[in-house]
Amino acid sequence: MTTVDFSYYCYRCGEKNTLEIPCPEAPDFHHQDLTCKNCGDGTRVLMSHCPHCSRYVYWINDLSIPDLVQGFAKYMIHNMQKMIDRAAQDGVQIDIDTTDKFPINATCPCGHRFSVDIPIPDLD
Repeated sequence: MTTVDFSYYCYRCGEKNTLEIPCPEAPDFHHQDLTCKNCGDGTRVLMSHCPHCSRYVYWINDLSIPDLVQGFAKYMIHNMQKMIDRAAQDGVQIDIDTTDKFPINATCPCGHRFSVDIPIPDLD
């Protein structure tokens, strides 16, 4: 797996932080917690390497994108199950096919478009 020297400036204190982070090729990704070496403030980064060149794309966020996708999937499955159960009471059978990944589209600075695929666990 490729690693990259990643630098960012803390949005709380402005300190420059540099660290080496694993960066797999898309559609795979690496999600990591970051902690400012100066003030200790935390955030997260999701990184993926462009499959067409040596560059990478990243998203810095305070939320965990994979956890957010999984939480939304659980919510949707719960609501769909209620709808299926209600339809069954009326003698109707409903099948809903759910996807096993959530794509996040990206455009590399080289111009190529690709997606990072966050897996959605089988929650049935």
